[in-house]
Amino acid sequence: MASSDIVGYVDPLISYPGNKTAVKVSCCRKHFTSKVFRLGAGYEHPNAPPVSHQRVDEIPEQTHKGVPQFTRIGSFARIDSWNNLNLDTVKSVIISFWFQATLPSGAGHDQFLFSSMDLERETGFELLLDEDGKLLCHVGASSSVQEVRFSPVIARYQWYQLVLVVRPHFGDVGLSLNSTPRDVGEKFRTFEQVIKLDGPPRIDSREPLTIAGDSRDIGPSTQHIKSSTFNGKIDGFRIDTMMNEKAHTVLDFDFSLDISTDKIREKSRGIQGVLINGPSRAVTDRNWNGSQNDWTKAKYGYSAVHFHDDDLDDAGWDTSFELELPRSLRSGCYAVMVDDGESTDFIPFFVKPDPEARKASPVALIIPTFTYAAYANEHLHDERRAVHFPGDSSKRDKYFRTLMERPDLGISLYDSHNDGSGTCFSTIKRPILNMRPDYSMWLFDGPREFPADLWFVEFLDRELGAEGYDVITDHQISEDGAELLKRYQVLMSCSHPEYPTFRMLDSYSAFLGSGGHFMYLGGNGYYWVTSHDPDRPHRIEVRRAEAGCRTFSLPPGHHHHSLTGELGGLWRSRGRPPNRLFGIGSCAMGVGKGAGYGITDEARSHPRVSRFLRGLKSDPIIGDFGLVQGAASGDEIDRLDYELGTPRNAIMVATTKLAGGHSDEYMLFNEETLFPMVNITGTTSDKIRSDIVFFETAKKGAVFSVGSINWVGALAWNAFKNNVARLTANVLHDFIHESSAGKDR
Repeated sequence: MASSDIVGYVDPLISYPGNKTAVKVSCCRKHFTSKVFRLGAGYEHPNAPPVSHQRVDEIPEQTHKGVPQFTRIGSFARIDSWNNLNLDTVKSVIISFWFQATLPSGAGHDQFLFSSMDLERETGFELLLDEDGKLLCHVGASSSVQEVRFSPVIARYQWYQLVLVVRPHFGDVGLSLNSTPRDVGEKFRTFEQVIKLDGPPRIDSREPLTIAGDSRDIGPSTQHIKSSTFNGKIDGFRIDTMMNEKAHTVLDFDFSLDISTDKIREKSRGIQGVLINGPSRAVTDRNWNGSQNDWTKAKYGYSAVHFHDDDLDDAGWDTSFELELPRSLRSGCYAVMVDDGESTDFIPFFVKPDPEARKASPVALIIPTFTYAAYANEHLHDERRAVHFPGDSSKRDKYFRTLMERPDLGISLYDSHNDGSGTCFSTIKRPILNMRPDYSMWLFDGPREFPADLWFVEFLDRELGAEGYDVITDHQISEDGAELLKRYQVLMSCSHPEYPTFRMLDSYSAFLGSGGHFMYLGGNGYYWVTSHDPDRPHRIEVRRAEAGCRTFSLPPGHHHHSLTGELGGLWRSRGRPPNRLFGIGSCAMGVGKGAGYGITDEARSHPRVSRFLRGLKSDPIIGDFGLVQGAASGDEIDRLDYELGTPRNAIMVATTKLAGGHSDEYMLFNEETLFPMVNITGTTSDKIRSDIVFFETAKKGAVFSVGSINWVGALAWNAFKNNVARLTANVLHDFIHESSAGKDR
């Protein structure tokens, strides 16, 4: 797979049976075919279950016209109806604003501060930074567009007040630039320059006004398009005119208004604009001084917007064809397989349970779609970026090559932007290449997240049959809340449910408080505060604050989410550690070989837990094998901790410390470490371990948690013929039996 290979996405990603969904495909060949599959195990390995995707015969194979599709990435603001300038009466146009450039040079493209250029009529005006960080102005003229170069070089992270004056009657353009000191060692600096034009400027334009970008080539294209976005913050954008010796305000934007939306509003005439591709709001401006860190309470300091040339909210591709999902379709994980004769792509989508079904299944598998969004198209293997891991060229597969050749597919919540700032938003309205059934995660040389979670699907198909359980998603729980979970008696997580919203945690709490049974079969779960707006369901927001296992930190004043106003960071820091609901919480991570678990004596003697161990009595160690990192405990791991809220009646069923523990390639998370920072590796810290925990709730429900992302890799080992699969199946059937019996009582 590379830039010429077929690739696509489904919109919406999650649908009900009976609905239509749009399939958006980029194909460089004349035609391609499509088939639909219900997904099962998809990762090929000698010790893995065989690939088991099932063709959906109700949807026939089709042939479609191939068209390449590329997106111009980068955020900007657009104001469609703004211009009432009259050349006969306007003596001057004054554009003024504050800006801070975060990548003034080296972006590889021009960075537009604003534009109203109408290239067809050669009218309007625009100001940009060229690739060397110098200011360049274009002004419409009678015969051509005139170019004006100003001499100052813009410094990185410096706040500037800029005033650009275009005077049609005098035929000149003037620039005033005032810089504010970045530190006590700098002085205020002022620059002024007036340049005579070759002829009178034509400033009337029929084009939208854009801020931090231009309006050229904003739709899908058949070829690569360079971004034109300015990297940095803009604040206080306004346009004034002088007419008949009087000043008139055309626009006066206050970006501190409507922060939780994609709207911008100006104060003089009530004109609104729209933000494209999700720039960062709730960010500090030139006046912020640390007196208030919460933008929802601040009276000043939050009137800037931070634009990035790699922001992406919606790829906006044209629909290649529509799928009509049969009403008979079971909830589950599906994919459209597209094939152009030279390349193929399995484009995933999810089908929700039919809301009109008479009876729900007792069990629901929760697909962590917020985790998939957070990791979508992560570039941590890309050594050209500021944030990356050392690469292994032997693991650069087709998905790696495509991401390198197609920057228009966007980045993840683990990547810094091109200007070095941290990401806050991620979207599912784009192809997500690490959400493919055969994807192998470059760091672990095995499946992670979606392709690994398909082993849970295969496991449940074998244990309960395809009709015996439902598949639901993070998006559904965040939108529908506890009411959705009332339909089920047993909930089962996937391998990495890292990104819950507040409503999701409340829903899980209500489920357990009413006697539900929960199987947390992963690690590093319920960790980061996540915001999700039902009006823009494709987008999530995460703000990395002052703690947590993270690849970057956001600056002071940027820790409150723009969508909801809530404080970002760890749920643990908000008083809602996962231990309180699920008995365990994240503690460490490692990339070396994993570890098995040793069963405790307490578990073997406990009346109910001993039932879980049927068929395992002679096994002192479980999970000392696996398809990822060679064991059941690996990657990110969780442990029991009563001080962090583990229920006092929780039983440690098994722990990796009884099976030799983890090597020194595993290290504590930073929130686990205080001064002096010693004993922080696998062999020196008792805190680095995976614990399997069981406890009953006050309303006769129960929780079983395993504390490892890689549990599923051991579950699927030898086609589920192993002690991890046996233990998991025993617990599943016990929970179904007990919850059904409790319901009958």
